[in-house]
Amino acid sequence: MLVLGVKIDNLTKTQIERKLESFLKSDSQHQAVLPYSLFLLEARKDREFKNLLNSASLSIADGFGPVLAARILGKEKLRRLSGVDFVKLICQLATKKDEGVFLYGGREGVAVQAARVLEKKYLGLAVAGTCVGFGQGDDYVINLINATKAGILLVALGMPKQEKWIARNLKKMPAVKIAVGVGGAFDFISGRVKRAPWFLRKLGLEWLWRLIAQPWRIKNISRAVLGLWWVVLKERIKI
Repeated sequence: MLVLGVKIDNLTKTQIERKLESFLKSDSQHQAVLPYSLFLLEARKDREFKNLLNSASLSIADGFGPVLAARILGKEKLRRLSGVDFVKLICQLATKKDEGVFLYGGREGVAVQAARVLEKKYLGLAVAGTCVGFGQGDDYVINLINATKAGILLVALGMPKQEKWIARNLKKMPAVKIAVGVGGAFDFISGRVKRAPWFLRKLGLEWLWRLIAQPWRIKNISRAVLGLWWVVLKERIKI
């Protein structure tokens, strides 16, 4: 379905898993995206980003913003899967399919720490390698990934940088079958940032928890919450 002009696939967790499994079996490369509120706002002013999102092989609502926007705009109920849960799902699949996973992004040590947590949780998971998210040129990172022959690439550079990085470089990494931008997932998985309690996630109030835990993000969080509300209400009036 289209939510504020951005394509989002309304799939169950089982359907997502089957889709990812089919990507690993195919001869093609696939970019997955995980839109949340800021994605929808960024896509309104950045046509390149919007086209990138709408041409992705798989687009799953990460945050509660797209779900709420779809509801207010009179569309069918939109399912969501958080970035952290998407990473866990893809690592579970990688373990089952004996596929290597590469973690690129985050601050110093975060990807390494996240990799250790994932390897402990999913026995047999092959984390092919990790790389910090700053201070390295594209060629260095691409060569590092290619050397591992990883089939799955998780990129945590922040939106929209991570999506554009993947779109620009995916063809240069022929072994990679699935590449996805995962935002702050490494921070949560590594334990450096605590996830919101289950009941807040269920209510769509992760933004409030994030604001309490990381108050310096107030500008982005307020833009995501208030900005999206304003845009959705304007669109609703047009209907």
